[in-house]
Amino acid sequence: MRLKKNLSKSQDGSTLVEFALLAPVFFLLITGMVEFVLYHYKLYALNHVVYEATRNLQTGEVQNWTDGDPATTNDMWVAFNNEVCTHSGAMLDCENLTFDVRNFDTISAVTYPPATFDEHGNPTNFEFDPGGPKSYSVVRASMKHQFITPMLREIMGLADGAPAIMNAYSIVRNEPWSG
Repeated sequence: MRLKKNLSKSQDGSTLVEFALLAPVFFLLITGMVEFVLYHYKLYALNHVVYEATRNLQTGEVQNWTDGDPATTNDMWVAFNNEVCTHSGAMLDCENLTFDVRNFDTISAVTYPPATFDEHGNPTNFEFDPGGPKSYSVVRASMKHQFITPMLREIMGLADGAPAIMNAYSIVRNEPWSG
């Protein structure tokens, strides 16, 4: 009888059972917080890359990179992409960035169609037209991000397997460089 009474008061193993019940929830919350912070860091880094890329358009570095020879649109795209990759840093994959670059003669003429994306998160209506001196360059960038934490996919309203699409925008008036 005494042995039965001692066993019923024993706490051996209760900590292990409590840990087994709470650990998955705890680790899911920690993983979610880390992933949420990484998502916002990538968004910040994307904004920085767009700012730097727009600055290179504003000063004419991209449009005049061929040292006096007229640059073709493909040459300008290569120069623009090289500048983007220079500023992208370790957290951003510059191959995963897509840009929509347009130019306008006046600020009142700036109109931007809504971005459209296919089922894989790839843009379908982006173009590259950086403009010349004294025009307005508008840059829109997008980048896909796959969440691995289930609760974040649900909070962001994403279907299973659908990526979150981060966007950044910038507009500048190009300087009056000699082009």
